[in-house]
Amino acid sequence: MCRWFIYCGQEMLLENILYKSNHSIIKQSYLKKYTPFLEELNNRDHEVNVDGFGIGWYIENQKKPCYYTSIKTPWSDFNFRRLSKILKSKLIFAHIRAIKPFSTGLIHEFNCHPFNFDNLLFMHNGDFKNFKNYLKIIINKIDSDIFSHLSGNTDSEYIFLLIISFLKNKEKNIENIKIAIRQVIKYINEITTDIFSFNIAITDGNFIIFTRYISNDEKPPSLYYKFFDKHICISSEPINDDDDWIYIPKNIIGYYNNKEIYIEKI
Repeated sequence: MCRWFIYCGQEMLLENILYKSNHSIIKQSYLKKYTPFLEELNNRDHEVNVDGFGIGWYIENQKKPCYYTSIKTPWSDFNFRRLSKILKSKLIFAHIRAIKPFSTGLIHEFNCHPFNFDNLLFMHNGDFKNFKNYLKIIINKIDSDIFSHLSGNTDSEYIFLLIISFLKNKEKNIENIKIAIRQVIKYINEITTDIFSFNIAITDGNFIIFTRYISNDEKPPSLYYKFFDKHICISSEPINDDDDWIYIPKNIIGYYNNKEIYIEKI
């Protein structure tokens, strides 16, 4: 599966948080996976994540986010490394992509996370098994004006647009988005018995909503969070060796708002 990372707090240079930690998200693309506090390794956490990457961030006084995607290996994109030395943000989304060998997944900038709709960013770590078997029925569930925003062909982007459609033009606040996410999970479980792994994150630049979910008895990909003095990180893997990272349990929906984190069962 993929790996993703969120930073939220005081304004930070992108380079400092994306590159310089011992297990930073960029290093997670090639280093051995680091998933402490687990009794056994999870085979859904891939060793190598080199099928594209993306960074999203918000600039103060602008509602819509900036985002950068590339199909280069994350460590070899020197243009972004140079940009990261001058770009700052209080909220950063980062994603490194891994597709299954010999799968039909396409390596293309349009398939790199995070995805954007209006003022929202979205990223996904997981898998909708046999997704193409359900593609037609899912398309019919997405509002036409929302479907026109589709750029790539990943299950992740379709799921994001499905969530937006389930919002039914309601205000994009925490409660409404949480309801829409729960409705999408329920809907997918109604149309398939195939495995649906669903670690997602959504933000509007202020609040963050995230899930760690799988539809069967297996383990979803790993997910952790940690409060620092002036920021919080939510990440597929801890970005340093501190022993106070909190391992997020299975099948939860959580959100971060006003410097507090809340977790609920799905």
